[in-house]
Amino acid sequence: MLTGLFLGAGASYEIGMPLVWGLTARLKNWLTPENLRALNSSWRAQGGGYSDVVIDDLVRILVQSNLHYESILGYLETQFRRHATPKNHKQEYHGLYSWLVEIIYHLLYLQHVNQASNIQRNLRYFEGIARLAASNNPLWIFSLNHDLVIECLAASYGIPLNCGFGPEIVTLPRRDKSGRKTGELRAEVISSEQLEKKGMPFTRNGFPGINLLKIHGALDVFTFRDGGDLLRLLPMESSVEGIMQALRSANEDLIYVDPVVPERPAKVINEITYADDQGELQFLRRSILSGAFKFDRRHTQVLPMRLLEYFKSHINCVGSLVCIGYGFGDEHVNMVIRGWLEFSADRRLEIVGPDVKNIPSFLLHVAPQVVLKQSVATDYLDSATGIKRERSDVLRKQVLAWVRRRRA
Repeated sequence: MLTGLFLGAGASYEIGMPLVWGLTARLKNWLTPENLRALNSSWRAQGGGYSDVVIDDLVRILVQSNLHYESILGYLETQFRRHATPKNHKQEYHGLYSWLVEIIYHLLYLQHVNQASNIQRNLRYFEGIARLAASNNPLWIFSLNHDLVIECLAASYGIPLNCGFGPEIVTLPRRDKSGRKTGELRAEVISSEQLEKKGMPFTRNGFPGINLLKIHGALDVFTFRDGGDLLRLLPMESSVEGIMQALRSANEDLIYVDPVVPERPAKVINEITYADDQGELQFLRRSILSGAFKFDRRHTQVLPMRLLEYFKSHINCVGSLVCIGYGFGDEHVNMVIRGWLEFSADRRLEIVGPDVKNIPSFLLHVAPQVVLKQSVATDYLDSATGIKRERSDVLRKQVLAWVRRRRA
Protein backbone atom coordinates (compact mmCIF):
# COMPACT_ATOMS: atom_id res chain seq x y z
CA MET A 1 0.00 0.00 0.00
CA LEU A 2 1.56 3.28 -1.13
CA THR A 3 1.79 6.23 1.23
CA GLY A 4 1.14 9.71 -0.13
CA LEU A 5 1.58 13.21 1.28
CA PHE A 6 -0.87 16.09 1.25
CA LEU A 7 0.83 19.38 2.06
CA GLY A 8 -0.72 22.62 3.29
CA ALA A 9 1.00 25.90 4.16
CA GLY A 10 2.15 24.64 7.57
CA ALA A 11 4.28 21.96 5.93
CA SER A 12 6.73 24.49 4.47
CA TYR A 13 6.66 26.87 7.42
CA GLU A 14 9.63 25.22 9.11
CA ILE A 15 11.82 25.90 6.12
CA GLY A 16 11.05 29.61 6.16
CA MET A 17 7.91 29.91 4.03
CA PRO A 18 5.34 32.22 5.64
CA LEU A 19 1.97 31.00 6.88
CA VAL A 20 -1.21 32.77 5.72
CA TRP A 21 -1.14 35.18 8.66
CA GLY A 22 2.58 35.84 8.27
CA LEU A 23 2.11 36.70 4.62
CA THR A 24 -0.89 38.84 5.54
CA ALA A 25 1.22 40.79 8.03
CA ARG A 26 3.83 41.50 5.36
CA LEU A 27 1.15 42.64 2.95
CA LYS A 28 -0.58 44.92 5.47
CA ASN A 29 2.70 46.37 6.76
CA TRP A 30 3.38 47.61 3.25
CA LEU A 31 -0.15 48.24 1.96
CA THR A 32 -1.31 50.66 4.63
CA PRO A 33 -4.34 52.89 3.89
CA GLU A 34 -1.96 55.81 3.42
CA ASN A 35 0.24 53.91 0.95
CA LEU A 36 -2.77 52.61 -0.99
CA ARG A 37 -4.22 56.11 -1.39
CA ALA A 38 -0.79 57.49 -2.38
CA LEU A 39 -0.39 54.76 -4.99
CA ASN A 40 -3.85 55.48 -6.35
CA SER A 41 -3.00 59.17 -6.66
CA SER A 42 0.10 58.32 -8.69
CA TRP A 43 -1.91 55.94 -10.93
CA ARG A 44 -4.47 58.68 -11.53
CA ALA A 45 -1.71 61.10 -12.50
CA GLN A 46 -0.70 58.58 -15.17
CA GLY A 47 -4.25 58.29 -16.50
CA GLY A 48 -5.37 55.21 -14.54
CA GLY A 49 -6.31 54.59 -10.94
CA TYR A 50 -9.51 53.68 -9.13
CA SER A 51 -12.52 55.57 -7.80
CA ASP A 52 -12.55 56.79 -4.20
CA VAL A 53 -15.56 54.56 -3.49
CA VAL A 54 -13.70 51.36 -4.37
CA ILE A 55 -10.44 52.41 -2.71
CA ASP A 56 -12.28 53.38 0.49
CA ASP A 57 -14.05 50.01 0.43
CA LEU A 58 -10.72 48.16 0.15
CA VAL A 59 -9.26 50.27 2.98
CA ARG A 60 -12.22 49.31 5.18
CA ILE A 61 -11.40 45.63 4.60
CA LEU A 62 -7.61 46.00 4.93
CA VAL A 63 -7.83 47.43 8.43
CA GLN A 64 -9.96 44.57 9.78
CA SER A 65 -7.53 42.52 11.86
CA ASN A 66 -9.55 39.29 11.59
CA LEU A 67 -9.21 39.07 7.80
CA HIS A 68 -6.18 37.41 6.19
CA TYR A 69 -5.16 38.00 2.58
CA GLU A 70 -7.30 35.15 1.21
CA SER A 71 -10.37 36.71 2.82
CA ILE A 72 -9.49 40.14 1.43
CA LEU A 73 -9.13 38.67 -2.06
CA GLY A 74 -12.40 36.81 -1.59
CA TYR A 75 -14.14 40.07 -0.69
CA LEU A 76 -12.91 41.74 -3.88
CA GLU A 77 -14.11 38.73 -5.90
CA THR A 78 -17.52 38.90 -4.23
CA GLN A 79 -17.90 42.61 -4.94
CA PHE A 80 -17.00 41.96 -8.56
CA ARG A 81 -19.62 39.19 -8.83
CA ARG A 82 -22.53 41.03 -7.19
CA HIS A 83 -25.30 42.19 -9.52
CA ALA A 84 -25.79 45.37 -7.50
CA THR A 85 -22.19 46.50 -8.04
CA PRO A 86 -22.08 49.22 -10.74
CA LYS A 87 -20.42 48.00 -13.94
CA ASN A 88 -17.52 50.43 -13.75
CA HIS A 89 -16.86 49.42 -10.14
CA LYS A 90 -16.96 45.72 -11.07
CA GLN A 91 -13.93 46.17 -13.30
CA GLU A 92 -12.13 48.12 -10.59
CA TYR A 93 -12.69 45.35 -8.03
CA HIS A 94 -11.42 42.82 -10.56
CA GLY A 95 -8.37 44.97 -11.29
CA LEU A 96 -7.52 45.33 -7.60
CA TYR A 97 -7.94 41.58 -7.10
CA SER A 98 -5.44 40.84 -9.90
CA TRP A 99 -3.04 43.46 -8.54
CA LEU A 100 -3.12 41.99 -5.01
CA VAL A 101 -2.55 38.46 -6.33
CA GLU A 102 0.52 39.80 -8.14
CA ILE A 103 1.77 41.37 -4.90
CA ILE A 104 1.35 38.02 -3.10
CA TYR A 105 3.30 36.37 -5.90
CA HIS A 106 6.16 38.84 -5.56
CA LEU A 107 6.29 38.52 -1.77
CA LEU A 108 6.72 34.75 -2.16
CA TYR A 109 9.09 35.18 -5.10
CA LEU A 110 11.40 37.46 -3.09
CA GLN A 111 11.25 35.04 -0.15
CA HIS A 112 12.66 32.37 -2.47
CA VAL A 113 15.37 34.23 -4.35
CA ASN A 114 16.57 36.18 -1.31
CA GLN A 115 16.57 33.18 1.03
CA ALA A 116 17.92 30.47 -1.29
CA SER A 117 20.89 29.71 0.96
CA ASN A 118 18.62 29.29 4.02
CA ILE A 119 16.30 27.00 2.07
CA GLN A 120 19.28 24.90 0.99
CA ARG A 121 20.65 24.74 4.54
CA ASN A 122 17.33 23.72 6.11
CA LEU A 123 16.33 21.09 3.55
CA ARG A 124 18.02 18.38 5.60
CA TYR A 125 15.20 18.64 8.12
CA PHE A 126 12.89 17.33 5.40
CA GLU A 127 15.07 14.29 4.73
CA GLY A 128 12.11 12.17 5.82
CA ILE A 129 10.37 12.98 2.53
CA ALA A 130 13.42 11.71 0.66
CA ARG A 131 13.23 8.46 2.65
CA LEU A 132 9.52 8.13 1.89
CA ALA A 133 10.35 8.58 -1.78
CA ALA A 134 12.84 5.71 -1.52
CA SER A 135 10.21 3.36 -0.08
CA ASN A 136 7.27 4.35 -2.31
CA ASN A 137 7.56 3.88 -6.05
CA PRO A 138 6.56 6.57 -6.73
CA LEU A 139 5.80 8.88 -3.80
CA TRP A 140 2.69 10.92 -4.54
CA ILE A 141 2.65 14.46 -3.13
CA PHE A 142 -0.43 16.63 -3.46
CA SER A 143 0.26 20.23 -2.47
CA LEU A 144 -1.69 23.45 -2.00
CA ASN A 145 1.53 25.40 -1.64
CA HIS A 146 2.86 27.82 -4.25
CA ASP A 147 6.43 27.47 -2.96
CA LEU A 148 9.20 25.36 -4.51
CA VAL A 149 10.33 23.48 -1.40
CA ILE A 150 9.60 19.99 -2.77
CA GLU A 151 11.29 20.89 -6.06
CA CYS A 152 14.37 22.01 -4.10
CA LEU A 153 14.31 18.87 -1.96
CA ALA A 154 14.16 16.60 -5.00
CA ALA A 155 17.08 18.42 -6.63
CA SER A 156 19.19 18.28 -3.45
CA TYR A 157 18.64 14.55 -2.91
CA GLY A 158 18.79 13.54 -6.57
CA ILE A 159 15.18 12.29 -6.63
CA PRO A 160 13.43 12.15 -10.02
CA LEU A 161 10.56 14.67 -9.96
CA ASN A 162 7.51 14.57 -12.21
CA CYS A 163 4.98 17.42 -12.04
CA GLY A 164 2.71 16.00 -14.75
CA PHE A 165 4.00 18.23 -17.56
CA GLY A 166 5.42 17.34 -20.94
CA PRO A 167 6.44 15.87 -23.23
CA GLU A 168 6.88 19.20 -25.06
CA ILE A 169 9.90 21.32 -24.14
CA VAL A 170 10.10 24.96 -25.20
CA THR A 171 12.75 27.66 -24.91
CA LEU A 172 12.01 31.26 -24.01
CA PRO A 173 14.49 33.98 -25.07
CA ARG A 174 16.15 35.85 -22.23
CA ARG A 175 16.93 39.48 -23.03
CA ASP A 176 18.65 42.50 -21.54
CA LYS A 177 16.90 45.85 -21.06
CA SER A 178 17.68 46.87 -24.63
CA GLY A 179 15.88 43.79 -25.96
CA ARG A 180 19.05 41.99 -27.08
CA LYS A 181 18.86 38.21 -26.65
CA THR A 182 21.28 36.97 -23.96
CA GLY A 183 20.28 33.34 -23.55
CA GLU A 184 17.40 30.92 -23.20
CA LEU A 185 15.13 29.65 -20.47
CA ARG A 186 13.81 26.11 -20.80
CA ALA A 187 10.32 25.02 -19.77
CA GLU A 188 8.07 21.99 -20.07
CA VAL A 189 4.55 22.33 -21.41
CA ILE A 190 1.30 20.42 -21.17
CA SER A 191 -1.21 21.42 -23.82
CA SER A 192 -4.91 21.99 -23.22
CA GLU A 193 -5.62 19.06 -25.55
CA GLN A 194 -3.43 16.73 -23.49
CA LEU A 195 -5.06 17.94 -20.26
CA GLU A 196 -8.54 17.31 -21.63
CA LYS A 197 -8.05 14.07 -23.54
CA LYS A 198 -4.85 12.26 -22.55
CA GLY A 199 -4.17 13.17 -18.92
CA MET A 200 -1.07 14.27 -17.09
CA PRO A 201 1.94 12.01 -17.82
CA PHE A 202 2.94 11.18 -14.24
CA THR A 203 5.40 8.41 -13.35
CA ARG A 204 3.66 5.03 -13.28
CA ASN A 205 3.45 2.73 -10.27
CA GLY A 206 6.57 0.66 -9.74
CA PHE A 207 8.98 3.37 -10.87
CA PRO A 208 11.02 5.55 -8.46
CA GLY A 209 10.65 9.25 -7.86
CA ILE A 210 8.13 11.84 -6.73
CA ASN A 211 4.88 12.68 -8.49
CA LEU A 212 4.00 16.24 -7.46
CA LEU A 213 0.58 17.75 -8.20
CA LYS A 214 0.30 21.46 -7.33
CA ILE A 215 -3.45 22.00 -7.02
CA HIS A 216 -3.44 25.79 -6.46
CA GLY A 217 -0.65 26.78 -8.84
CA ALA A 218 2.98 27.60 -8.20
CA LEU A 219 5.59 30.30 -8.58
CA ASP A 220 7.13 28.48 -11.55
CA VAL A 221 3.89 27.59 -13.39
CA PHE A 222 2.17 29.85 -15.92
CA THR A 223 -0.56 29.69 -18.52
CA PHE A 224 0.83 29.94 -22.01
CA ARG A 225 -0.35 30.46 -25.61
CA ASP A 226 -3.45 32.55 -24.99
CA GLY A 227 -4.02 30.80 -21.65
CA GLY A 228 -4.77 27.40 -23.15
CA ASP A 229 -1.61 25.52 -22.22
CA LEU A 230 0.36 25.24 -18.97
CA LEU A 231 4.10 25.89 -18.75
CA ARG A 232 6.49 24.98 -15.95
CA LEU A 233 10.00 26.41 -15.70
CA LEU A 234 12.87 23.93 -15.78
CA PRO A 235 15.84 24.62 -13.49
CA MET A 236 18.99 25.92 -15.12
CA GLU A 237 20.83 23.15 -13.29
CA SER A 238 19.74 20.38 -10.92
CA SER A 239 20.22 22.30 -7.68
CA VAL A 240 18.44 24.76 -5.43
CA GLU A 241 20.40 27.59 -7.02
CA GLY A 242 19.47 26.32 -10.50
CA ILE A 243 15.78 26.42 -9.55
CA MET A 244 16.12 29.96 -8.20
CA GLN A 245 18.06 31.09 -11.27
CA ALA A 246 15.23 29.95 -13.52
CA LEU A 247 12.64 31.66 -11.32
CA ARG A 248 14.66 34.86 -11.24
CA SER A 249 15.24 34.77 -14.98
CA ALA A 250 11.54 34.35 -15.76
CA ASN A 251 10.68 37.40 -13.69
CA GLU A 252 13.61 39.60 -14.70
CA ASP A 253 14.95 38.44 -18.10
CA LEU A 254 11.76 37.78 -20.07
CA ILE A 255 11.24 41.22 -21.55
CA TYR A 256 9.33 42.92 -24.33
CA VAL A 257 10.73 46.26 -25.45
CA ASP A 258 8.09 48.29 -27.26
CA PRO A 259 9.74 49.78 -30.38
CA VAL A 260 7.44 52.80 -30.08
CA VAL A 261 8.27 53.48 -26.41
CA PRO A 262 11.55 51.58 -25.81
CA GLU A 263 12.23 53.29 -22.48
CA ARG A 264 9.07 51.77 -20.94
CA PRO A 265 8.97 47.93 -21.03
CA ALA A 266 5.49 46.45 -21.51
CA LYS A 267 3.75 45.59 -18.23
CA VAL A 268 0.49 43.73 -17.62
CA ILE A 269 -0.87 43.01 -14.13
CA ASN A 270 -0.19 39.44 -12.97
CA GLU A 271 1.46 38.48 -16.26
CA ILE A 272 4.97 38.38 -17.65
CA THR A 273 5.27 40.02 -21.05
CA TYR A 274 8.13 38.95 -23.30
CA ALA A 275 9.30 38.95 -26.89
CA ASP A 276 9.49 35.53 -28.56
CA ASP A 277 12.24 34.59 -31.01
CA GLN A 278 10.42 36.49 -33.76
CA GLY A 279 10.15 39.57 -31.54
CA GLU A 280 6.39 39.20 -31.14
CA LEU A 281 4.72 40.12 -27.83
CA GLN A 282 3.74 37.05 -25.76
CA PHE A 283 2.33 36.52 -22.26
CA LEU A 284 2.90 34.18 -19.34
CA ARG A 285 0.08 34.47 -16.84
CA ARG A 286 0.93 33.66 -13.23
CA SER A 287 -0.95 30.62 -11.96
CA ILE A 288 -1.46 31.32 -8.25
CA LEU A 289 -5.03 30.59 -7.16
CA SER A 290 -6.16 32.55 -4.12
CA GLY A 291 -9.38 33.89 -2.67
CA ALA A 292 -12.82 32.49 -1.97
CA PHE A 293 -13.75 30.91 -5.32
CA LYS A 294 -11.02 28.40 -6.14
CA PHE A 295 -12.39 25.69 -8.48
CA ASP A 296 -15.85 27.25 -8.28
CA ARG A 297 -17.54 26.78 -11.66
CA ARG A 298 -19.44 30.02 -11.18
CA HIS A 299 -16.14 31.88 -11.38
CA THR A 300 -13.39 31.89 -13.99
CA GLN A 301 -9.83 31.13 -12.86
CA VAL A 302 -6.34 30.88 -14.30
CA LEU A 303 -5.79 27.15 -13.80
CA PRO A 304 -7.97 24.65 -15.69
CA MET A 305 -10.75 22.95 -13.72
CA ARG A 306 -9.38 19.61 -14.93
CA LEU A 307 -6.60 19.82 -12.33
CA LEU A 308 -9.14 19.13 -9.59
CA GLU A 309 -10.35 16.09 -11.54
CA TYR A 310 -6.78 14.79 -11.71
CA PHE A 311 -6.44 15.27 -7.96
CA LYS A 312 -9.62 13.21 -7.48
CA SER A 313 -8.22 10.53 -9.77
CA HIS A 314 -4.61 10.29 -8.64
CA ILE A 315 -5.33 10.31 -4.91
CA ASN A 316 -6.65 6.80 -5.53
CA CYS A 317 -3.05 5.70 -6.20
CA VAL A 318 -2.37 5.75 -2.44
CA GLY A 319 -3.87 3.76 0.41
CA SER A 320 -2.48 5.93 3.18
CA LEU A 321 -2.42 9.72 3.09
CA VAL A 322 -0.40 11.88 5.49
CA CYS A 323 -1.88 15.37 5.67
CA ILE A 324 0.69 17.88 6.95
CA GLY A 325 0.07 21.53 7.76
CA TYR A 326 -3.42 21.76 6.27
CA GLY A 327 -6.24 23.51 8.15
CA PHE A 328 -9.09 21.99 6.08
CA GLY A 329 -10.27 25.38 4.90
CA ASP A 330 -10.82 24.51 1.22
CA GLU A 331 -14.14 22.78 0.58
CA HIS A 332 -13.17 21.48 -2.87
CA VAL A 333 -10.17 19.70 -1.31
CA ASN A 334 -12.12 18.45 1.72
CA MET A 335 -14.72 16.75 -0.46
CA VAL A 336 -12.03 14.89 -2.40
CA ILE A 337 -10.40 13.61 0.80
CA ARG A 338 -13.80 12.64 2.20
CA GLY A 339 -14.74 10.73 -0.95
CA TRP A 340 -11.36 8.98 -0.98
CA LEU A 341 -11.85 7.76 2.60
CA GLU A 342 -15.47 6.72 2.04
CA PHE A 343 -14.54 4.50 -0.91
CA SER A 344 -12.69 1.90 1.19
CA ALA A 345 -12.45 1.11 4.90
CA ASP A 346 -8.82 0.10 4.31
CA ARG A 347 -7.72 3.66 3.58
CA ARG A 348 -6.06 5.71 6.31
CA LEU A 349 -5.60 9.44 6.85
CA GLU A 350 -3.02 10.86 9.27
CA ILE A 351 -3.48 14.53 10.16
CA VAL A 352 -0.24 16.11 11.35
CA GLY A 353 0.14 19.50 13.01
CA PRO A 354 1.34 21.04 16.27
CA ASP A 355 -2.20 22.06 17.28
CA VAL A 356 -4.15 19.08 15.94
CA LYS A 357 -6.76 18.06 18.54
CA ASN A 358 -9.99 17.09 16.79
CA ILE A 359 -11.07 15.22 13.70
CA PRO A 360 -12.66 17.68 11.23
CA SER A 361 -16.46 17.51 11.50
CA PHE A 362 -16.93 16.46 7.86
CA LEU A 363 -14.83 13.33 8.57
CA LEU A 364 -16.47 12.20 11.81
CA HIS A 365 -18.45 9.51 9.98
CA VAL A 366 -15.13 7.89 8.93
CA ALA A 367 -13.39 8.58 12.27
CA PRO A 368 -11.96 5.03 12.65
CA GLN A 369 -9.86 5.69 9.52
CA VAL A 370 -8.40 8.98 10.81
CA VAL A 371 -5.36 9.31 13.08
CA LEU A 372 -4.29 12.59 14.70
CA LYS A 373 -0.57 13.32 15.17
CA GLN A 374 0.21 16.38 17.31
CA SER A 375 3.63 17.21 15.91
CA VAL A 376 5.48 19.69 13.73
CA ALA A 377 6.17 18.46 10.23
CA THR A 378 9.89 17.73 10.50
CA ASP A 379 9.59 15.89 13.83
CA TYR A 380 6.83 13.73 12.37
CA LEU A 381 8.87 12.94 9.25
CA ASP A 382 11.91 12.02 11.37
CA SER A 383 9.82 9.73 13.58
CA ALA A 384 7.97 8.08 10.68
CA THR A 385 11.18 7.29 8.78
CA GLY A 386 13.50 6.45 11.68
CA ILE A 387 15.80 9.47 11.50
CA LYS A 388 17.77 10.26 14.67
CA ARG A 389 19.05 13.83 14.93
CA GLU A 390 22.27 14.99 16.54
CA ARG A 391 21.73 17.23 19.56
CA SER A 392 23.17 20.18 17.63
CA ASP A 393 20.50 19.70 14.96
CA VAL A 394 17.74 19.52 17.56
CA LEU A 395 18.95 22.73 19.21
CA ARG A 396 19.25 24.52 15.88
CA LYS A 397 15.66 23.56 15.02
CA GLN A 398 14.49 24.94 18.34
CA VAL A 399 16.31 28.22 17.72
CA LEU A 400 14.80 28.50 14.22
CA ALA A 401 11.33 27.83 15.63
CA TRP A 402 11.82 30.55 18.25
CA VAL A 403 12.96 33.05 15.57
CA ARG A 404 9.93 32.25 13.39
CA ARG A 405 7.54 32.74 16.31
CA ARG A 406 9.14 36.12 17.07
CA ARG A 407 8.74 37.22 13.44
CA ALA A 408 5.12 36.01 13.14
